[in-house]
Amino acid sequence: MTLRRRILLFYSFIFGVAFLVIGFWSWFEFDEQQRVIREGGVKAALKESPIQEALEIIFLGGVPALILGVVGGGLLMRQALRPIEELTAALERTDASNLAELVKRTGNGDELDRMSAVFNGMKQRLGVSFTQSREFTLHASHELKTPLTIMHGTLEQMLADSATPSLHREHVSSMLEEVQRLSSIVGQLTFLAKADAGLLTVAHEIIALDELVRDLTEDTTMLATSLNVTVTLATCTPVQVSGDRMRLRQLLLTLADNAVKYNQQGGSITLSLRAQDQHAVFQITNTGPVLATELRARVFERFFRGDPAHSTTVEGSGLGLSIAESISQAHGGSIVMDTTAEGLTRITLRLPLIGT
Repeated sequence: MTLRRRILLFYSFIFGVAFLVIGFWSWFEFDEQQRVIREGGVKAALKESPIQEALEIIFLGGVPALILGVVGGGLLMRQALRPIEELTAALERTDASNLAELVKRTGNGDELDRMSAVFNGMKQRLGVSFTQSREFTLHASHELKTPLTIMHGTLEQMLADSATPSLHREHVSSMLEEVQRLSSIVGQLTFLAKADAGLLTVAHEIIALDELVRDLTEDTTMLATSLNVTVTLATCTPVQVSGDRMRLRQLLLTLADNAVKYNQQGGSITLSLRAQDQHAVFQITNTGPVLATELRARVFERFFRGDPAHSTTVEGSGLGLSIAESISQAHGGSIVMDTTAEGLTRITLRLPLIGT
């Protein structure tokens, strides 16, 4: 039965009951009036005001009928809107990680049940599409590794061969740089494809995150030398997290590398680490260009380059922050970009402390 027909039948029932209530009280009042006429005559019946009789019918019959209609209508709307609310909540929860979870159907064949079926079909198709996309990326990046490795080795041999003319050496050196760049991109795509497929392995060991941050400060200082950027470690509270040391170091280096590349000559970078609300909070702030709000929301998208002024001059594939986000999520953490009150770009990484 369709939802429209159920609502129509329910309201017809409510209105029928309401009319019966009004009819009952009208009959009761007319019967009482006839009894008064039989016992006291017409003069006795005329003593009662018609307005009073009408008000009695309205209040004793109409008001209960009105209450019944309102209460019954409210229950009907609640029952009818519940599947819509459940479907809306399911839509709000839907993302790439739960496409296999289907929406519960009512099974009564109405419009909402069919809508749930359509939505489940859409989720299944999206799930297949995402799976195929991940598998394609994973397989393609795997297949590209072998020819790139062969090309890399061949070009290195040509550079090492003394018989190679100097003019050709320049071309070979340029080609070797591009092959290395392609190999780096393929490796990043493989990493992200494994993370999407849930194949990313993360060790769980006790890590003193403050030690990694101190080492990061030294590494960042060396990276920033060419731009004369000042690197400062403002706060470094001793904290411990559970995770993979290599992956966390990769995450921190990615954030530091971005802070250096997207900075200005003679700028500054400030790092800090503290414990807050059962989380280790790492922040890195730089004096680089500030992105617009709508662009900051997209910086963790793959291949997104948010700064047009640096997109052609700064090396990179636009995958670094995506990888950083994947590593943070694999450790149960989160990473966001915002701006400080002074108008500086800031990235905040939150990781759960041990025991939380």
